[in-house]
Amino acid sequence: MLDLKGWHYCNNAINMFGLAVIKPDFYPNNHILALGKKGYIYSAGETTIEYKNMRFSKTQDLLDFFGTKAIDDFSNWSFIEEKEWVLTDGNSKLITSFTTLDQLPKRTEYRC
Repeated sequence: MLDLKGWHYCNNAINMFGLAVIKPDFYPNNHILALGKKGYIYSAGETTIEYKNMRFSKTQDLLDFFGTKAIDDFSNWSFIEEKEWVLTDGNSKLITSFTTLDQLPKRTEYRC
């Protein structure tokens, strides 16, 4: 998907059960997912997840507490606050942001 939109994937996604995790909440702030000619896409923001009447500020804390089986129950994770993927040109801190790959902009749309 990144290649189709003109981005160079940094080959550093978290891998769970043989699949790349693309949700920014699984990554630390400032984790770079993809590069363009002038810009890049990185994770930013805060995470708050409510699951089984408990709140977590990191997905890893939730997984450490409940184990990876909690992924099977992902539809019951309630994201109160979500991180985003942020697009920057290296000069501006924020050009645009998105949370899912269906919102991924073309690199050329922002001249990055």
